[in-house]
Amino acid sequence: MAEQTDETIEEQEETTETPAVEEDSASNKKDAEESDSEYEELDDEPVEMLSREDTARAIYAMLFTSDKPLNISSIADALGDVERDIVEILIEELTEDIAKQDVPFQLREISGGYQLATDSKYAPYIRRMLKVKRSAKLSKAVLETLAIIAYRQPVTRPDVESIRGVSVSHAFGQLQERNLIKAVGVADVPGRPRLYRTTDEFLDHFGIKSLKEMPSIEELQEQ
Repeated sequence: MAEQTDETIEEQEETTETPAVEEDSASNKKDAEESDSEYEELDDEPVEMLSREDTARAIYAMLFTSDKPLNISSIADALGDVERDIVEILIEELTEDIAKQDVPFQLREISGGYQLATDSKYAPYIRRMLKVKRSAKLSKAVLETLAIIAYRQPVTRPDVESIRGVSVSHAFGQLQERNLIKAVGVADVPGRPRLYRTTDEFLDHFGIKSLKEMPSIEELQEQ
């Protein structure tokens, strides 16, 4: 029997290992294709037509699952072939039903959508459970800056500073950190300063449905 040199053995090992690598590669590619196929099927997943009662329950389930406000359009799309008007009526009824029940939460219309929210008096216990510190209150200076932005949006920082008469760099930083304001473009003036406006988080923070619910400046002055 002919003796095998170390080089011959190494060549044989490389020859036998190469197909295994190719097989693994082919297997991974196949798994990826199957995974993509599953996602495509999920996107096109058919939904059965529900009764009126089950449609209301489906809406309840979506609201219960979501951690953000859901608007009418997104709910209607998820339900399939359901008219927006019907969704609005069912949400109205659901809001009334929940309000009649002795439960520690309510269905609120906020930030252009609907969201299940716990009663504020239970907030301290929820924060302790989640080990979340209570956010520090906004200072008077920051609130004044936010009020100017809210009533005059979109507005530039130099415009806000001219109204307040002081620098608002710190206030803007605090508001952006809390996601209460955001940049939405630039002004068509020399220097092209950024324009800012409030966010949906702003509506959520103050518990209002839309900017239309904000009191007028005249009403604020009377308070």
